[in-house]
Amino acid sequence: MRFNFIAAVCLVLAAYWGMKAHVAEAKPITTPEGKLPLVHWAVLQAKPGTMGEMMGMAARNVAPLAAKESGTYALYGSLDKQNPNVMRLLEIYEDEAAYEIHVGSAGFRKYREERKAILEKLVILPVDPIVLEQKEEGTGTDVVLRLYEVKPEKLDAFKKLIAEEMRRGVAEDAGVMGLFATSEQERTNMIHTYELFRDDAARDSYRNSKAHREFWEKAQDMLNNTLEVENMPGKVTLSPKGFHEK
Repeated sequence: MRFNFIAAVCLVLAAYWGMKAHVAEAKPITTPEGKLPLVHWAVLQAKPGTMGEMMGMAARNVAPLAAKESGTYALYGSLDKQNPNVMRLLEIYEDEAAYEIHVGSAGFRKYREERKAILEKLVILPVDPIVLEQKEEGTGTDVVLRLYEVKPEKLDAFKKLIAEEMRRGVAEDAGVMGLFATSEQERTNMIHTYELFRDDAARDSYRNSKAHREFWEKAQDMLNNTLEVENMPGKVTLSPKGFHEK
């Protein structure tokens, strides 16, 4: 797992990808062969007050090239509301080769060198994707990250349950832009999610829906603990890459 860059990338990539504002149908992100792609989680901590500067570095050096990389499917970031010096990023690549192309680019190497002076901490987390479901196009402004500690004996059942709920939520709820779930490779019962909503009202509508309440009721017996991280409002534009006809 490598942390490459940050939420500002989403803003610049939007201009290159030409996203439209209206709601589109739900689709899974897959490789051309229909398999789940390579996914990375990462946490970047900047020195106090310098996250904006680091975001600018990424926007200048990395985003224009990443937008042209066919194997860089999505780079979705969010700033911790309790600590805006912390950025968490979900990266989705077609495969390891696509990742190497991304980090080997001149723009990324320049960005990595420039950020050294203000990068305080970098946490790398290898994960396996469970479900990667999003609208075909659109923009969200509300991001919630969740960590589920699943009872080991309930892990298979929980993975099936959350995958079904996430596919349903993106397909049926106009305000749900994307729902993504991954499991840690070393601690497979630790499930991390990235939930992107059109706005706060869309998030509340989804959470209060009958179907989601039923999901939560079923999940309770499968969990040891949960943690939710609320994020700063910010524009995250969906990437159109990673959609392949089966």
